[in-house]
Amino acid sequence: MTVKFEMDGPLAIATFSDGPMNLLTFQSFRGLMDAVDQAIENKARAFLTLAEGDHFCAGAHITENFVGQDANFARRMLNRSIPEMQRFENLPFPTVVAVRGMCLGGGCEMAQIHDIIFAGEGASFGQVEARIGTTTLLGGAQRLVARVGLARAKEMVFSAGVYDAKTVLDWGLINRIVPDVDVEAKACAYAMKLANGPTVAYAASKHLINTAVGFGQSAADQRVIESGPSTFATQDMINAVNTFATEGAESLIKGTLKFTGE
Repeated sequence: MTVKFEMDGPLAIATFSDGPMNLLTFQSFRGLMDAVDQAIENKARAFLTLAEGDHFCAGAHITENFVGQDANFARRMLNRSIPEMQRFENLPFPTVVAVRGMCLGGGCEMAQIHDIIFAGEGASFGQVEARIGTTTLLGGAQRLVARVGLARAKEMVFSAGVYDAKTVLDWGLINRIVPDVDVEAKACAYAMKLANGPTVAYAASKHLINTAVGFGQSAADQRVIESGPSTFATQDMINAVNTFATEGAESLIKGTLKFTGE
C-alpha cells in the first residue's frame, strides 16, 4: 500500500507512503483515487494530501511505468487516468495538498489538481517530462496555463526546469509558503477549517470557478443561476442569515458561526 487513508472528523487525509521519493506509480495513482472513493463514502467535507519522507513526489517511476511500453499502452493508460484527474478536480469539497522537497513531473500534476497548495520553503516544482522525451501525460501543461499563464506555462514545460517555491508562489502556481517543518500542520489546520465550513456553498463556488476556467465567465454566470439557489435551502445559510439578523455583523467578523455542511 503506497497511499494511506484516514478520516479526522470531517477531513479525509491521504498520505503517499513510499518515501523518501514517493515516485508516482500506477499503484500510487490508483491509491490516491481509491482514497477519494473512501472520502466520499465517509461523507468527507474536505480532502488533504500529504506525503511521508523527504519529498512529496519526485516524479514518475520511469523504469516501472515506461520501460518496454508502446503507444497503445499509453493510449489505454491515458484514457483511464485523465478522467480520474478531472474527477478529482471537480470533487464537491475543497482539496488541499502539503508539499515538501521535490514536486516534479507527475508529482507537480498531482499537486495541481488540488484547490490549494501549501509548500515548504525548500520545496521545488517542475514539469520535467521533456527530459525523457515526452509531454505532461497527466495534464500538467494545460493546467499550468490557468495557474501561471501562457508564457510561463510554455517556459516551464519546454525548459523542463526546476523552480523554487518563492518563484512559483510569485507566478501563482502555489498558494502559500511556510517553513518545511510546519507545512503539514499548517495545511492540515487550513483543510480542517474548510472541512468545518459551509460545504454546499464551497461546492457551488468551486464549480463556478472551474467552469469559468474551462468555459469562460458567461458559462459560469449561467451556472450560478443553477447552483446558487441550492445554498438557500441549506441549514448553514439559514442559520447564518438568522444569526446575522439577531446578533448583527459581529458574528461574521469574528468568524464564530458554526456550519454543519448541510
